[in-house]
Amino acid sequence: MRIATKFGGLIASVALALTMIGVSPAHAAVASTVSIRWNAMDENFHGKVVSGSQDCVAHRTVKVFQKTSTGPKLVGKTTSNKKGYWKVTLMAHSGKYFAKALAGTMMSTNCGAARSTTVDVM
Repeated sequence: MRIATKFGGLIASVALALTMIGVSPAHAAVASTVSIRWNAMDENFHGKVVSGSQDCVAHRTVKVFQKTSTGPKLVGKTTSNKKGYWKVTLMAHSGKYFAKALAGTMMSTNCGAARSTTVDVM
């Protein structure tokens, strides 16, 4: 019992010290969505990152993956513009593709990751 009391006191001391130096618990990530479309004329994938926080819209890293029998294969990446729009130009082979907006901290806002639906390129 004595060890448990000392251990509990240590935890309380560490928590108090962290509070005094300004370290706060992690905040929940702001939800985001990402869309994907294929434009056969211009040979590009494009879409938009949408979020409840403008900080989580601009400058997001977006990666485009092709589904393969061995797992997703990265085929391109870009960054969204200030309105959330993004575009990756490449000659896509027929197959199934999806986009991911990576999680990250943007302007001190914790932005959650997002995955698009799958598009079928023929």
